[in-house]
Amino acid sequence: ADCAILIIAGGTGEFEAGISKDGQTREHALLAFTLGVRQLIVAINKMDTTK
Repeated sequence: ADCAILIIAGGTGEFEAGISKDGQTREHALLAFTLGVRQLIVAINKMDTTK
């Protein structure tokens, strides 16, 4: 694929959990890179739940 979309949770503590060593966000970004995706669109979800 030429491009991928990565949805990141913007809730309090959710971003940190997703980007941690064993987080799903980090795992999915690494999988996309491993599959040859070099362009990534990043979107933030749940922004209304932050302080």
